[in-house]
Amino acid sequence: MGFYAEVQTQYGLASVKNLKSWASLNIKLAPLKNRRVFLLECKRQGLLPKHISCNMKYLYGSATDSISAGQVECMKAKTVRHVLLFEIKTTVSKIRRMEDELSRVWQTLVDTLPCDMLDQFHNRQLKKYTDRFRLIRDNNVRKLTKLISEQLSKVQPQKEWVKNISSVAVPERVLNFLALGPKFGIEIPRNEVSIQKLLADIEFTIGMNKSLNDEGKNIFRSLAANTITNYVRSNRGTNNVFQNEFYYCKRYLKDHQDLLVMQSDKGNVTVLMDRSQYVDLSREILEDDNHYKILPRDPTTSMQTKCNSLVKNLVNKGYITESEGKRLYNYNAVPARFYGLPKIHKPTLTLRPIVSFINTPTSKLSIYMADILARTLAATEDRYFVKDSFSFAEFAKDLQIPDNYVLISLDVVSLFSNISVDLVISAIESRWTDIEQHTSISKDEFISIVKFLFSSNYFLFDGKFYLQILGSPMGSNFIPAIAKIVMIFLLDLILANLPFYIPFLKGYVDDLITAVPKDQVTYTLRKFNECDEFIKFTLEEETLGSVPFLDTKVIRTNDNNIILDWYRKPTSSGRYIHFLSNHPSKQKINLILGLKSRIERIVHPTKREANLNVLFQLMRNNGYPRGLLSRLIYNSSPSGQPQRVREGMSDGVVPTVESASATLELRRDGLKFSSIPLIEGVTGSLVRLLKTDTIKVLARNEFRVKKLFSRVKDKMDVLKMSGVVYGVPCASCGEIYVGQTSQQLKKRLTQHKSDVKNPSKACALAEHVRSSGHQMNYNAAKVLECENNLKKRTFLEMCHIKRHSNSMNYRRDIEGISNIYAFLLSIDQLSGERGVLRPANDGSSVVSDVVVST
Repeated sequence: MGFYAEVQTQYGLASVKNLKSWASLNIKLAPLKNRRVFLLECKRQGLLPKHISCNMKYLYGSATDSISAGQVECMKAKTVRHVLLFEIKTTVSKIRRMEDELSRVWQTLVDTLPCDMLDQFHNRQLKKYTDRFRLIRDNNVRKLTKLISEQLSKVQPQKEWVKNISSVAVPERVLNFLALGPKFGIEIPRNEVSIQKLLADIEFTIGMNKSLNDEGKNIFRSLAANTITNYVRSNRGTNNVFQNEFYYCKRYLKDHQDLLVMQSDKGNVTVLMDRSQYVDLSREILEDDNHYKILPRDPTTSMQTKCNSLVKNLVNKGYITESEGKRLYNYNAVPARFYGLPKIHKPTLTLRPIVSFINTPTSKLSIYMADILARTLAATEDRYFVKDSFSFAEFAKDLQIPDNYVLISLDVVSLFSNISVDLVISAIESRWTDIEQHTSISKDEFISIVKFLFSSNYFLFDGKFYLQILGSPMGSNFIPAIAKIVMIFLLDLILANLPFYIPFLKGYVDDLITAVPKDQVTYTLRKFNECDEFIKFTLEEETLGSVPFLDTKVIRTNDNNIILDWYRKPTSSGRYIHFLSNHPSKQKINLILGLKSRIERIVHPTKREANLNVLFQLMRNNGYPRGLLSRLIYNSSPSGQPQRVREGMSDGVVPTVESASATLELRRDGLKFSSIPLIEGVTGSLVRLLKTDTIKVLARNEFRVKKLFSRVKDKMDVLKMSGVVYGVPCASCGEIYVGQTSQQLKKRLTQHKSDVKNPSKACALAEHVRSSGHQMNYNAAKVLECENNLKKRTFLEMCHIKRHSNSMNYRRDIEGISNIYAFLLSIDQLSGERGVLRPANDGSSVVSDVVVST
């Protein structure tokens, strides 16, 4: 007798129906629970299930004929999100109703059947449920894996975008993600959003609007806070497969710290190399006794003193005003830092040496002197140099060269590093009548400053200080203008001594193009290389009637006319902003229109169609859809210029800025610029709220692949950092002092020690030490934030004072924070030391662990 027959015999037909009903409901629960987990995982990783994506194609397939692509994409994203959330909600609701019904039926069975019979039944049904659940789960894992693979396959990084020259067999997954390049933007995860920094940006932007009174500012604050609050409280996940790949690569690189990820010198290629290899190549450069020597100590303080003395002398002699002098003085200087970019396009691997001169002792004076030379060059007719490819294309129109002439290009070997001081002085003296029109500084004083700037090219590498004794490093603010003055001086000397006619000569920095008689090519190179002891040229003669210059190929036709073609170096990777990068669609469209406009402006009409085809394929390699490219590249109407981005567009498109330095207030043509982080669902609303006719708000993409690239410059000593919010703990109790300073932290701590001894100083730190007899632990001082903008830094200081319940600061120190921000700052206070939102997840890309859970 079977189980159900036995139950029917002993307990009646009603009990059998209840058992079968429970078994049926239980087995139906397996696919529902799997569906719930599958949909939640799709939401978590930003994936679109097939059954939704297919319907989206049908729903919006024809919309692009009448609506902008940006609006369609925005509408599609919103619809998909709502559909997915609705499916999750309905699935969860079904599960709850089914579980309630199971519970009700089970209670009836408990009341009518014995426990041993129920246990036997339950164990049998549990096995069926488990087998069914695992079968569906494995299928869902395969579906998720396929969705992730399809999403990543849309990127299709080219093999030319990344080069691994390290000794490590890097996984293909890591290489493919790093190949996307440092500018590839990813939607910022919730756990990476700093509320207090976002509020600092908002508060700064509101403060720029001078037309607002206190009530008006509070209205803007409340509206902005409401937007952020809705984002914080929303259940919409911001994870996607690119974030998962980012964290996977981050973990891999953390486990392989001897592996460096860098940008190539040319070609826009991501390079992976061994740290030891990088250090050896750098030392090989710095061991050149003709260009570098090791210094016994850090000369920053002495260089700063000398530079300030030169500025003071200029003020005392009336060459510059007191206000100009204040801008040129530097009291927080740090040493320049050396780094190199790998030259993978060379047969033998070398580095291009570059030195970062940010906030060095001479950085401000260098910029001042370079500005004088730049104004001089701008005011005088330039016989040789072109501004860009467009001006060269304009010059080349109707250009014809004589018979028996050939095109040649000349390139200076390491121009910046081989300019001697004597050559610079000679060049300046030859142009002094032009220079003195743009400065009141005397000739002798001007030359002495130039000599000082060339003698102060020191830098730090691997803990050692070096001085460049010949030339100036790439990265100096002063050297580009000097190099142009020098090149003009040399070209005047060389051309005056050539015994034949030169129909034209044009240059850009250290690249030159000209035409010479066929039998005078070798002679020309010799004369160029005889002009200076250190400046040497290489020469390339035309091949098949053409020679490259900038991004053009200069072609000599059969009748000796000159036409131009678009030229891309063989080393060029062809990597641009990818279509799937987290950039506004308007910026991507402008990229295509800009490249198309470039081709149409510089390329001869007979070459345009072929180059537009090349552009089409390049953009296809960067993930752009065929339809979009066809409309933008092959439309019959004349190509429009890249369009300005409108901040208030209905599709949420906002202008972006890549550099973090854009957080500072910028001014141009009466406009003031500010920036806020690019956050999905937040930035568009804030831009529309904060922008005015005189204030433009830009979005900065803070979460990019660049965060994975290695920092090869020597780390800055914490005590030498300036523009910081800092904390100093008490050595005797648990209290902490929070402050901010534009000075170097070391100087500010020294001032605190002095304030303690001075009873007239009312600083909270000094008051705490004097009243309690405690000692501050200055050695444990910590930088909490880095921010050069005073207004933002002051706001961040107040945030940290407010969040530290053990702060010894006076309560009046936080009176500048509006109570409107109280809720958002309370979230920051609960979210960890750095003030970021609690992570919704850990960014894990492991699918099976999530789907297995029931």
